[in-house]
Amino acid sequence: MTVSFTLPTGCTIRPARSSDRGTLYALLTQFREEVLPPVTSQEWSLRVLAGGILGGVGIHLGVSLGWQRFINLLLGPGIIVGMGVIVATVMTWNNDWRNFWVIEHRNQLIGCAKLRCYPHYSLLHDVYVMPEWRSQGLGSQLVSHLGTRAIKPLYLTCLPRLAQFYMRLGFMPVSSKTLSPLIQYDLGIPGRLQVIPLVLR
Repeated sequence: MTVSFTLPTGCTIRPARSSDRGTLYALLTQFREEVLPPVTSQEWSLRVLAGGILGGVGIHLGVSLGWQRFINLLLGPGIIVGMGVIVATVMTWNNDWRNFWVIEHRNQLIGCAKLRCYPHYSLLHDVYVMPEWRSQGLGSQLVSHLGTRAIKPLYLTCLPRLAQFYMRLGFMPVSSKTLSPLIQYDLGIPGRLQVIPLVLR
């Protein structure tokens, strides 16, 4: 993987630190707002319909069981599940930042990517450079740097419009059918977005 770009003056690539968590979260939020398509009116209609059906079932059970019994029936499991989701989210994010690498320019984070290394392969996720810093080779340098640190093969998925960017860096398209179910799940295949799986060997 040969990249002809160099980092702009004042930019460095380094592992994320605990103190970067807030800024990383902000970068990832901005990344997801750019990448994820807005919810369509058809999806909203299905959500409203599902909510209406669940609401109707809840009212029916509330009337037939009595509201107090119905609320007591839902309250215990609801609290347990809700707390479990909150704890899992906090625990995951509290440790997940350790997998990130960042591009820093004079103490400001301007890009990031997540590299997860396993015994026989690696996964690359969330490659993002702030819009005002694009077209300067930062993304290429970050991906190239992480490619040298990854356990090969290195897998990622990208939007179709970004496939040429990664292929220029040595990645090749791979059929999702050849990937293990675990790798497919980790890469978000299948998911809400149409993505192309790629591999760097």
